[in-house]
Formats: sequence, structure tokens, C-alpha cells
Amino acid sequence: MKLLPLGTRGTWQGIPGPEQTAEALGNPGVRVIGSPALLALIERCGHNTLQPFYEGEEAAVGIRFVLEHCSAAVVGDPLHLQVEVVQVEGRRVQFQVEITQQGRLVMQGSYICQVVDLPHFLARYGLA
Repeated sequence: MKLLPLGTRGTWQGIPGPEQTAEALGNPGVRVIGSPALLALIERCGHNTLQPFYEGEEAAVGIRFVLEHCSAAVVGDPLHLQVEVVQVEGRRVQFQVEITQQGRLVMQGSYICQVVDLPHFLARYGLA
């Protein structure tokens, strides 16, 4: 991995759909965006932020999530997600995370990932 400066930021903005609701993810009747869907967006945004710094066939895998779901997000209104690199220890990267919708804080916290050599990582689990 290339040198990754503290303060490097990444953003994602999009409109969540019904397939991302807690109901669609197995929680009947809860028609707001589910925490697992938000977590997937955080991982996507972190990966996209790190991609310019990867060397060879590197990728990031999530290893720790400390998140607070502060308010509900609804289908059809744009979500804005921001991640910021706050710590780098070797190949371990910590992001500060914030997700908002209509100016309302939806989720905040931290996400830590490990940058791995993807072919080597997959081979460890018989997936190469």
C-alpha cells in the first residue's frame, strides 16, 4: 500500500432502495434502512477511498466496526456518507464515519479495515 495520509476523505451519495430496508433484510415490518445495509455502504466507501493507494492486487477487509445508529433513514431520500482516515498502523486503517440524510445524523462511529494481498488472502481460505 502506498503512503496514506491522515485526513484522507471519501464520500458516497445515493438513494437507498427498498432492498436495503430492515424488512428486506429479515426484520418484518421495519421499512427503514437496515443497519447491515448502512454497514455495506461504509465498507464500499472505505474501499473506494483506499483504492488509489492500493498496490498490486490489494483489497481491504473490515475487521472492526464501532457504530451508533442515531436515527432512521428512509427509502427514496438521498444518503450522504463520509469516511476520513484517522489512524494508519502498517496495513491497518481506521476511518471516522458519518452518514446523514436530509441534514439528520443517521449513523456515526469508526470502521477499521486491514489491507491484504487479495490472492494470498483468498488462498488462505481455499478460495483462490
